[in-house]
Amino acid sequence: MPYKVIGGEPVPVSYSAEDVFSKIKHDQIKFIDLQFTGLRGRFHHTTISANLFTPQQMQDGLPKLDGSSIVGFASIEDSDMVLKPDPSTFAIIPWMANAKTARLICDVYWGKDKGRLESDPRGIAQKAEKYLKTQGFDNSYWGPEVEFFVFDKITWDVLTPYKGQSYSIESKEAPWNQEGKGYPMALKKGYYPSTPADTLTEFRNDCVECLNEYFGILCDNHHHEVATAGQCEIDIRY
Repeated sequence: MPYKVIGGEPVPVSYSAEDVFSKIKHDQIKFIDLQFTGLRGRFHHTTISANLFTPQQMQDGLPKLDGSSIVGFASIEDSDMVLKPDPSTFAIIPWMANAKTARLICDVYWGKDKGRLESDPRGIAQKAEKYLKTQGFDNSYWGPEVEFFVFDKITWDVLTPYKGQSYSIESKEAPWNQEGKGYPMALKKGYYPSTPADTLTEFRNDCVECLNEYFGILCDNHHHEVATAGQCEIDIRY
């Protein structure tokens, strides 16, 4: 569920199906990006035209997924699946300005009215949430720490073993930087350095601002992490 800050306090924002179709019309949305999570933790998506998206599809889902092509979902003999959008996840994607696009995160169901896909990661999380309530807990607080690297350039060759395999990572923050510019960090000395050694503060600011303002994902902290060569961390508020 997305949030917004009112008076210094996070307040949940909930959209109904009616709200979504009203926003599609008001904001002149051209495309809807239907997103779902794979077992390896990455989003997959398919995009539909907003003017063909109907309330019935919002309610019943769209038969738009071949589950055999997603690792761990289904075999090819029984792979027709349905994506059911969650209206509360509606968000306009800010970097797709040429053709205004909004996203909806979807639950994954088997086709032919066979129920929820057991290996849908979102479904597993929802089952865990329900189980906690059966154990007498009203709330469960989670604060993910998103860690990632930002490189200036990376190249690799892993498909031509007859001439050798290799990779190369370039970063102005790394001690192996050949340009002789900047303030490189030693290996494992990247925890909380200040600028100018930390070159990615403004980049992380932009990431946090985008998550907060467009997707309702509130981030309360970000910093450089231990590794050299652009390791970052963004902390999402529980």
